[in-house]
This record gives sequence, structure tokens and C-alpha cells, in this order.
Amino acid sequence: MSPTGRKIQEHVIKLAKLKAPVRMGILETPTGFEVNAINSWPARMKAFYEKSLSNFKPQVTMIRAWRKDGAHSTNDPSNAELIKAQDMIYCGAGSPSYAIKHLNDSLVWKEMISAHQVGVVLSLGSATAVAVSKYTLPVYEIFKTGQDLFWLPGLDLFSSYGLNLTIIPHWNNQEGEDFDTSRCWMGVKRFEKLRQMLPTETTILGVDEQTALMVNWVNKEVEIMGLGTVTISKKDTEKILTSGRKFPLDTLK
Repeated sequence: MSPTGRKIQEHVIKLAKLKAPVRMGILETPTGFEVNAINSWPARMKAFYEKSLSNFKPQVTMIRAWRKDGAHSTNDPSNAELIKAQDMIYCGAGSPSYAIKHLNDSLVWKEMISAHQVGVVLSLGSATAVAVSKYTLPVYEIFKTGQDLFWLPGLDLFSSYGLNLTIIPHWNNQEGEDFDTSRCWMGVKRFEKLRQMLPTETTILGVDEQTALMVNWVNKEVEIMGLGTVTISKKDTEKILTSGRKFPLDTLK
């Protein structure tokens, strides 16, 4: 929701050649466990879209798919229908492990995949970027509750496109006043232990804050935009992609 974020989202809309009014869905699943779910980040994101992207006349739909069972279900056919009706879907902050639990094999997630394959833009940030990985970092469980280091099977969005990606946003986080919170609050030393636990065939994408990695499946290109960089790590090799540049899609392999 920063000025950088506005520029990035505007660029994506233009890149996808979406015409006003742009139908924008906000999927609320990652925050479905919060007692103030209705008034948390999805509501702020809606206000951001309507004000900051007003030149696209956004028609914003809140997709209240909070959990698999009960009301506001990710298995509710009406929520799956809302996914179909969008030009662009945003899903962001919250808990990665909660998002996996309540999206995996659900009607909403299946429709997300189908919608993307026919051209709907997916804009995924923070917890959701973690959750769609091949292997997901359980940030809350390790950083907040002190569980031993482990990985979760993720939603694995990119396998159908031939990519094996483990995504780590907040790569350069500096919130710790006197301790290392980079690598999505894990810190460099602890993340190195986590990295050693991953299969060697997976590619780690470390995305700095206020930075976006955009995948253009039509042109087979990857574009970096924002204030930071994207770090690609596989086995014992590392490559840094700088903002303002485009790279071949195969770079992610």
C-alpha cells in the first residue's frame, strides 16, 4: 500500500492490458483466523485500490473465504464463482500455514489455478507468496511459538508451469532492533540451517520488501520492480536480480 506498491500494481495492470473498469478480487483466506478479519488488511487494501488506482475505475470484490468449514468457506461454490468473475485477484498477509490448510484442495483454490491459466492476474504478497511455494516456511510456528525448524508442503502453484520454487518474501527485513530478522524473520544463520533441509532441486526466491517479481507467462519473461532485489539461490549458487530489469523465465530454473 506504499507509493512503490501503487506503481508496481499499476504497471501489472497495464502489462496485462486490463481495461477499466478493472474487476479486482481480494481473497481474505490468510487472515480468516483473526478476530478482526473483516477490518484487517483486506479492508485497507480495498480502500487503497479504490483511491490509488482510481484511474482504472476498480470494482473491488471482497472474497470472504475464511476457512474450509462453516460460514465463509473456501468450499462454498459462490466464493469459487467470485474468483471466476475477476480480472485480477490479490491475496496477501496473514498466516502461511493457515492459508495452506484452508485453501489446499478447496473449490476456491482450484478455481484460482483455473482462472490464472486463462489469463486472470494473480497478485500474491507476504504470507500468500510463502504459501504458494513448493515448500512453505512456517513463519508463525518458528518465529512466534518456538517450534524446531521445519518446512511444510506448500500449495505449489508453479509446478504446473515446470518450476520448483520456494519463495521467501521480507528477505531484507530489518525490524529487529538488536537481532537479525532478515529472511522473513528467520535471520541469516537460522535460515542457512533451513536451506540445508530443503531438497537440492528446489529454487529459493528471496524477495526484498517493497519489491515485486513479476512473471509474464506470455513473453516468457521475469521482471523486477521496486526498491530492492530478488535473490535466486539453488544448491551452492546464488544470483541477484536487480530492479528495473527483465530476465528470461528460465532464470527461475
